Amino acid sequence: MLTRADLFDPVLVARLSRREIPGPPSPYPHRGLHRSARRGASLEFSEHTLYARGDDLRHLDWKFLAKTDRFLVKRYEDERLQRAVLLVDASRSMVYGAENGGLRSSKYHLAARLAAALAACLLRQGDAVGVHLAGGEEGVWLPPRSGSAQLGAVLEVLGGARPAGEAALGTACRGVGERLKRDAAVFVFSDFLDEGEERLEGARLLRARGLAPRVVHLLHAEEVDLPFENTTRFLDLEGPANLVLDPLPLRRAYREEISAFVRGLARQAEALGVPHAFLSGADDPAPALGRLLRRAQRPHRAARR
Repeated sequence: MLTRADLFDPVLVARLSRREIPGPPSPYPHRGLHRSARRGASLEFSEHTLYARGDDLRHLDWKFLAKTDRFLVKRYEDERLQRAVLLVDASRSMVYGAENGGLRSSKYHLAARLAAALAACLLRQGDAVGVHLAGGEEGVWLPPRSGSAQLGAVLEVLGGARPAGEAALGTACRGVGERLKRDAAVFVFSDFLDEGEERLEGARLLRARGLAPRVVHLLHAEEVDLPFENTTRFLDLEGPANLVLDPLPLRRAYREEISAFVRGLARQAEALGVPHAFLSGADDPAPALGRLLRRAQRPHRAARR
């Protein structure tokens, strides 16, 4: 389990808050990032709130009133507003780097900390934020909501994750697309080590649905550099395989292979017109995320093949 202190980085939030986080292209006349003060202007139900003097009586929940004798008002999200979903890889491979049998310092910890920072920035803009965990012991879906209370809900979901199994990002992205149905940004945080599918197939599916995927590729610093000096046993975190080997004669070839993997994923993202950032656990995340957000402000055009 990760605590709020593990996840919420106020310094990173402050650095990212220097720029607005753009949403996807919208068919509505107003594409602004900020939540409208208008209530009841769309068909998408958001929440119930207690009736307060001045609320529009047309939005009273009369059925609920008849059953409970309580006055609740139906609230709606304006369909012109930005929604964002943070799709976080919670597969077993994301546990790599964890300390003392927990999740601190793991790839999942890094992904969750970055997702929490983006959530805080988006909610400050007045946008609606949701979370989906891909993998884990059970699927978790937190629908996009706006308001200050949503940050606590986001942190609770991210902190309560129990990474397990495989991410199946293509399936996860398809599920998110079916839930959202219309304009929204989807931030995907993953190591993209799931070899059972085309690695950015999920991003392609999201784009085909008119959504705006953004990819954050994460690896642990040890996975990039292979710093081990002595004979080491390497375990497959998502399967039974293991290898015992001397890393020294393999280090150069390994680093070249990892570098090719990272460059290849970046090229795939560019070809799809998907903003992309790569981070290892040793990197300062703010510059890479800043570059990703700048790319997200540009028109999305897939490269010609």
